Amino acid sequence: MAHVQVGRYQILETLGTGANSRVVRGFDPMIDRAVAIKLLSPELSRGEARSRFLREARVVGKLSHPFIITLHDMGIEESTSTPYLVMELVEGQSLEKILTNGSVPYTSACGWAAQVAVALQVAHKHNIIHGDVKPANILVTSDGRIKLTDFGMARLSSHDTKDTSLRGTPAYWCPEQIMGRAQDARSDIFSLGVLLYEMLTGISPFAAESLQKVCNHVLSSRPLPPSQVNSSIPAALDAILASCLAKDPQQRMVSAEVLAEQLYPLARKKALAPVVAPVAEPTLRNRAARFLRSA
Repeated sequence: MAHVQVGRYQILETLGTGANSRVVRGFDPMIDRAVAIKLLSPELSRGEARSRFLREARVVGKLSHPFIITLHDMGIEESTSTPYLVMELVEGQSLEKILTNGSVPYTSACGWAAQVAVALQVAHKHNIIHGDVKPANILVTSDGRIKLTDFGMARLSSHDTKDTSLRGTPAYWCPEQIMGRAQDARSDIFSLGVLLYEMLTGISPFAAESLQKVCNHVLSSRPLPPSQVNSSIPAALDAILASCLAKDPQQRMVSAEVLAEQLYPLARKKALAPVVAPVAEPTLRNRAARFLRSA
């Protein structure tokens, strides 16, 4: 293994790899706890990229919510020029792995999507756009709680007009991202809509065999209402998905908070798991509490 230690943290084993990063199981000897460490590209340790990495990591580190992976520490291992993020270690599996078996019951899909929406609302209130909402960045814990992770794609919304590069995963891109326009909180809502559609139906609404065709579908095609793909899905979800996947951000669901409020009642027929966790807004707190009590 290339690194045996970063900062004070010992590296034990690789948990997963991405195009420009690697997640490892680590150990913090000072606090005597297991952690997850994301090792990033050395490119982020140079010049302006270094300043931006440190600045944005500090902002993301302020996010605190049961549905968001906690960022404990960050730094740059100078001996190898490796930037790293130290996070809570969550035992569970990614939503990506769960979806390899196809769709999930609509009550589970609505409950998980509502929790992601709550997590996004917390980030949006701090002017943080996740920018890469997809199954691989959502962990489902053993007790049925979601954890939104990988804010490595997140950007401060104040920087959006200066940074319109195509980053993220094509199947979850929003129209404004493809067109090189500024993104905001509603961009995350579009991506979450794609994810919810996939959870409900087992298929991506904009799947295609090439990047160009994916982009064309995102920009111009309207997927079948999910209830027409799966007759067990309530028709109420058709309107919710249509709002999330509106091409024009102005026509999209107004906020992640509103999306969560609309999804919790649909998830309440079957509780995913007991979760004792506050949410950011009083309205959402009440919705989540009723959802978690129902069974």
